[in-house]
Amino acid sequence: MIAGIKVEKEIFRDLERLDIELYVRGQHGYWASLRVEP
Repeated sequence: MIAGIKVEKEIFRDLERLDIELYVRGQHGYWASLRVEP
């Protein structure tokens, strides 16, 4: 269970990084990042 939580945190960190990268690319990237969110 602890390992699972660790992996989830890493995934969230990657998603945050991806979200920032897409946002920097412009509005279309921002909307794409919104679709990725749960």
